[in-house]
Amino acid sequence: GAGAQRDAAAPAPEAGDDAANPSPSDAGPPEANAADQAAPPFTTTRAALLANNTAASVAFTDQYTPAPRFNGSNAPVSNGDAPPGSPASTVLSVGAVSKLPIRSLLYPGATTQVFVETQGWFCTNGAAQLPSEAGVDQCGSHIDIGYDDNFTVHARLQVADMMSRGIDGAIMDWSGQSAGQGIIDAHTTSTPAINTGLMFLFKAAAEASSGKFHIAAIEDEGIKACAATAGCDVTAQLSSDIAFLSTNFFSSPAYLHQGGRPVLFFFSLDSWVSPYGKTIDWAAVRAGAAGNPLFVFENAGGFGHPASDGAYAWINVTPIGSYPGSDPFGTQAFLPYFYGQALSHPGGAAWGSAYKGFDDQVVNGWGGGERYVGQQCGKTWLDTLALPGKSYGAQQQLDGIQLITWDDYEEGTELETGIDNHVAIAATAAGAKLTWDIALDPSAPAECGAAVSSGFDLATTLDHFAVYASPASDGEHLAPVADGIPPTARSLDLTGKLPAGDYRLYVYAFGKASIHNHLSPPAAYASP
Repeated sequence: GAGAQRDAAAPAPEAGDDAANPSPSDAGPPEANAADQAAPPFTTTRAALLANNTAASVAFTDQYTPAPRFNGSNAPVSNGDAPPGSPASTVLSVGAVSKLPIRSLLYPGATTQVFVETQGWFCTNGAAQLPSEAGVDQCGSHIDIGYDDNFTVHARLQVADMMSRGIDGAIMDWSGQSAGQGIIDAHTTSTPAINTGLMFLFKAAAEASSGKFHIAAIEDEGIKACAATAGCDVTAQLSSDIAFLSTNFFSSPAYLHQGGRPVLFFFSLDSWVSPYGKTIDWAAVRAGAAGNPLFVFENAGGFGHPASDGAYAWINVTPIGSYPGSDPFGTQAFLPYFYGQALSHPGGAAWGSAYKGFDDQVVNGWGGGERYVGQQCGKTWLDTLALPGKSYGAQQQLDGIQLITWDDYEEGTELETGIDNHVAIAATAAGAKLTWDIALDPSAPAECGAAVSSGFDLATTLDHFAVYASPASDGEHLAPVADGIPPTARSLDLTGKLPAGDYRLYVYAFGKASIHNHLSPPAAYASP
């Protein structure tokens, strides 16, 4: 697949490599010409700082023409999945997306397991430039995002990218066993074949991680085929699915266990079968469940499910026609209620959730589409990760948090390409002082601007600043001038920091975990 060719360039790092303090020096020093010898040593380039350091395809642009889908405009639009930069980086720790550990955004002392939910069913038609028009922007029943999920080299890159962000594992959405063990390293448009093939590839990659990465399954709507078929017993089908998972996954040291038992998540199974007049006999499923897994159900109501061993939070969306409503981001009622219920069920597994936003208005929206949760320039991401700290702490830990999602490009929740905080930096040098400011990028969506207008400080999406210098005759090769500058700072004293000469100075804003990094345009500076 086209995705596999791009992926081969990036090595798979060990978990946590460069995650605590990612440094552009990893890009390697470029060659310096004779005229540059007076400058400090080069450690990186402008291209490296802006490169795609993710598993996402460089071909992805987040442009769609939605008119045939929802009678929308004929002009291409976006659903908030930020393009990941270009070209593809050879080092995952350096580039457009911050690789600070996501755990750093949780409460102090958190040992909470950080997992990300995957929607692994995408494929590509191999176009160098992905089309945006409905009908030709599809690969199979999903949009073409520029790679084939079921190729070994890409699955390894995805796991490496997740690990570079401090993610402990993946909760993998599974469509059931209709495709057997799936298809690996061959192009297909079959969703179940891609989906199951990717699960086996992730298992292999997790097993090779020396215990640093794990997987779990979340059974989803594959059971609908049985529900829609006369004479098909949904209880027997679910039991068969669990037996398949037990045979192929539960016994793996890379599969998620809690209290010595494999953890199995369920997504709306009762809702999938009920429209067909069928019900799942959960007592029978539990009695015969191969591998004796923990059953973990969706949202706060999952704690009360008759077969429940715990619950996980998902995301609360609002129909666009009634947006914002009373709880547009799920942080006022939805998630607080979940954590309250989790605390009142101390014996059950509790998995919270965090997300950047949601938008299925323009791409393959399900149930009519047009549901929304605003990203607020990264505020939603930061708020949902901070929220567990109001209920949990070092003395009472949350079992896990599920990031929603790694790769649902169609519902605008994917984290693979990073989160755009829409920061624009302007820098000026005068005398021996470099000053800069940050502002909202003019291309930012209206809801992002509304958050800023309501008092959201874009600096809260940043971890720190760094300043780089390049000879005025160059502008590409960069030498470090200062690093670790607090996100509240807006100036730097340049006295004694550079040899005499003419330079271009750049201010680089490091985003917080999985938020985009940004580089300023050059500021001319003559060092005396």
